[in-house]
Amino acid sequence: MIDPMHPCSDGHVSNCDGSPVIASKHFTLDSPAKLNIFLEVIGKRTDGFHELETVMLRTQWFDQLTFRPTKSSAITISLSDATSADLVSGIPLDHTNLIVKSASALQKASGTSSGAHIILNKRIPPESGLGGGSSNAATALIGCRRLWDIDISDTELHSIASSLGSDINFLLSGVQAAVCRGRGEVIEPISLHRKLYFVATRPPAGNSTPAVFRRTQIPSAPQRSTAVTDYLMRGTGNLNALMFNRLTDAATQVNPDMAVLLKRIPRIIGRPAFMSGSGSTVCVVATNLQDAWSVADRLKKTCHLPVWILECG
Repeated sequence: MIDPMHPCSDGHVSNCDGSPVIASKHFTLDSPAKLNIFLEVIGKRTDGFHELETVMLRTQWFDQLTFRPTKSSAITISLSDATSADLVSGIPLDHTNLIVKSASALQKASGTSSGAHIILNKRIPPESGLGGGSSNAATALIGCRRLWDIDISDTELHSIASSLGSDINFLLSGVQAAVCRGRGEVIEPISLHRKLYFVATRPPAGNSTPAVFRRTQIPSAPQRSTAVTDYLMRGTGNLNALMFNRLTDAATQVNPDMAVLLKRIPRIIGRPAFMSGSGSTVCVVATNLQDAWSVADRLKKTCHLPVWILECG
């Protein structure tokens, strides 16, 4: 039991770290995964990061964060009992977790002395290219602003987000789809012409994002996302032919098991497979929800790996 709660004499309860919390004020927020259907590396920035052009979709698959106020200024996190045992070892519960980093940054920016205990129900695997950690950070910013009832604007939240990671701003924005540039913090929302469905799986091992970027070759003539955005907005073209991820070649060097999936899935399903983010998640496009269930069933029976249906829009 990672989050034991025990009543105390003054009507409060105590967290697993012993700090008191007001049970009546807690609330839970969804923390959705993202999917990159286009990702190009434009160049290397002076700050050491890479200049990107990427098209991201917000999915309806999510982690959950439960926020509880405490009487101390400490920011602590724990995992819910619902978190799968195979994910536990990959999730730090100290100051290195993006939830704690983002909440601490908001605490400092706002000058509040309030603290929080945050319970994470983790579903999105770490190092999967689905932005689980970034989404948790964005949700922590939104949740702690509400929990602490502080007067800080969306613009200020985005400024904090941009200092912490490349995907956080998109997930903080709440938009369904966007072209993201810079490190990912420059967001241009896209209206989707219809719902989209993808079927995703991944090998047991994840991908280290820094390791993938170190091996990525920057192109002399970068591709642009115009054709993908036209499809999303108007349905023009064939999405299978338009999806692209510059990081794929480097990621296959980092994770040979993922490389095998990228080759095997097209033989099983009869359609292309692509990688999200820096991997290791591999996805295929489904024509509708019924098709998604059919594809998911075939992948489960042949690959013997976890499979998810990702609905976007």
